[in-house]
Amino acid sequence: MSKLRVVPDAVPPIGGPPKLLHAGEVARLAGLHKTTVLQAVRRGELRASRTVGRSVRIALPDAAAYLQSRGISIAVTHPAPVEPRAVVVLTEHAEVHRRFGELLLPSWRLVEHHGLYDDLLTVGFEPPAAIVLDLDLLGLNPLAILRALRAHPLLGRVPLLALSQVDAPLDGALAHGAEVALRASDVTQWRSALAAIG
Repeated sequence: MSKLRVVPDAVPPIGGPPKLLHAGEVARLAGLHKTTVLQAVRRGELRASRTVGRSVRIALPDAAAYLQSRGISIAVTHPAPVEPRAVVVLTEHAEVHRRFGELLLPSWRLVEHHGLYDDLLTVGFEPPAAIVLDLDLLGLNPLAILRALRAHPLLGRVPLLALSQVDAPLDGALAHGAEVALRASDVTQWRSALAAIG
């Protein structure tokens, strides 16, 4: 049985969230180096926001205004393509990682699996857009991992999906910070859960 906790703040406004561009995308559109765009952000010439991992994100209308000031016009309704969003699957089982990757939508990119311990050590270096935790771990306590991820300064707000072969751990995962807890066999629900994130 699938379990889902709705987080009111995570519901996008009517019409969907605003289109955000990476600094590199704006640089490509303007024919500039990425550093030039980042310097424009620092000087306040280009309004931008920052992700939890401190990456720059620029709203499409702000990018269009900046490009217009440089004599470049873009259609706000047809944004440049963006790179797929990264999702990390924390598991001891390569098969879970492989199956999850096979079902991802094109807007998502599965981070390469190096084993649970290595993945736990490196996940904070470049925070992904979502984290999937396999609750059927043998070597580590998955609820302790959930608590640690929620307490992490960079990963604490990254959406967390929990998977298990059985129902019993799913309620515990929701109580410890997972937004979504699904049976591992509910593969069609995995896609829906990621689509709900963005």
